[in-house]
Amino acid sequence: MQKIIKCDIALLKILQKSNTEEIDFLVSVLTDNGAGRVALSSSIRDFLLYQKGERIYTEDGLRILLHELQEYGGHSILNLFRDEPVPYDELLTDVHKKLNGKDSKIKSSLQKEREIVLSLFGEDWEKMDARVRWERCTEIQVVSGLFEMEKNLRFDQEGAAVGLSAAASAAVFVALRMLPHAAVAAAFGFAVQSVSEAYRITVPFIVQMARIKMLLAKAPSLKQGN
Repeated sequence: MQKIIKCDIALLKILQKSNTEEIDFLVSVLTDNGAGRVALSSSIRDFLLYQKGERIYTEDGLRILLHELQEYGGHSILNLFRDEPVPYDELLTDVHKKLNGKDSKIKSSLQKEREIVLSLFGEDWEKMDARVRWERCTEIQVVSGLFEMEKNLRFDQEGAAVGLSAAASAAVFVALRMLPHAAVAAAFGFAVQSVSEAYRITVPFIVQMARIKMLLAKAPSLKQGN
């Protein structure tokens, strides 16, 4: 009997509804754009890249993809004793906190997802090029904890997060790249380097899943229950 690959079933169902281009992004995150990673077996890398090239993802392929991505969230020594991949909600809260979001433990998943996506991509979140999204998610200032989420959001009268304009959002990342090298180096010191490297996978993974959920929520067919 074939062993079932453990992953977040809710995420699996979401990816099964998603466009292949959105899943392609997650494959690129996991495989480092096909180059591979030390902790990722070559057989898994080749299998996922094959499915990406064929433009179709099987359930096994999606399970493997999610399992590996969730495993990268286990950078804590405590996660070595887990029997299951790190839950999505736990990773979501961790990334929200990493981006210096407020009330990470008490806000709803929808609130955190929206704030994460809009703070990084602004109002251009739907159509922003994948390459730009990847660069923003893996900026050293982001993965090392220097990004300040609430300074890169607007809030409406009801307190809901609103993205900055495309120009204002772009200016944020220009300013981040101009931070003094010493400040970045201090936050990205040797002691936290391995953790920050894990965030180079976990942050874009969570951001992309949040973005996919936001895209699906806007799809007319899904709103009608079709």
